Amino acid sequence: MSGFVGQINVESILWFLQRFALAGLIIAVTWLATKIIGGIISKALGLVSSKVALQVRRVTSAFIWLVGIVQALDQLGLDQILLLMIIAIVGLAAITAFRDVFPSIAFYNLIVTYDLFKIGDWIEVDGYFGRVVNLTWMNTVIITRDNEMVHIPNSRIIKGNLVNRTVQGGIRVVVPITVDRSTSLSEVERILLEVGVELKESLAPGFMPEVRVTNLEEDSVKVELLLRISNPAMDDLVTSDVLKKTLTKLEEAKKVTR
Repeated sequence: MSGFVGQINVESILWFLQRFALAGLIIAVTWLATKIIGGIISKALGLVSSKVALQVRRVTSAFIWLVGIVQALDQLGLDQILLLMIIAIVGLAAITAFRDVFPSIAFYNLIVTYDLFKIGDWIEVDGYFGRVVNLTWMNTVIITRDNEMVHIPNSRIIKGNLVNRTVQGGIRVVVPITVDRSTSLSEVERILLEVGVELKESLAPGFMPEVRVTNLEEDSVKVELLLRISNPAMDDLVTSDVLKKTLTKLEEAKKVTR
């Protein structure tokens, strides 16, 4: 009887080792499949967008691993339906526990994949305006004009109104000015262009200030000075400087003509 029991134990051990070896082989094949298929995806989509290719590769790899793990555990004698139920329960528990984390991670991938902004860009989100200094899985960190550090959840950025004010060649600044109709337009234009040139350190490289008339009324003329500046955060300061310098020069011109 003991010999029979010993034979059963040996057969059980051999059966388990065989199943364990098959499970290990399945895991190895799964790993190899993720590498091969991932490489194919990277080559196929890499020419379109490396970031999109990375996201597709991650999703595909996760699916392949899920299938491989299910098949490997099936070799160890676990019922697939029971296993899928366990995975579903664990997944539901994880989603419930991290319901605020997962959306931010997903939105982080959207920000990175579609290049909505990058470190150093000036962005505006729901009333907050500042330069991006850090981008994490959870938050986007900006420094405002008042040197305040603001942590904005990635989910809020995607769901809110995002304005990226950093563009190639700088941003346009329009400074409106209203002058008396009796004032010489040529003199106003000369002064505005002169003021624009004085602010050349703030202007985008290669840009020259422009002046245009926007409205003629019975007793006044509305003109605009068009500028393009490199730093979006300087728009209010540049506008203020233009107005102060222009008013000063107009007053000086009036004194000269008197």
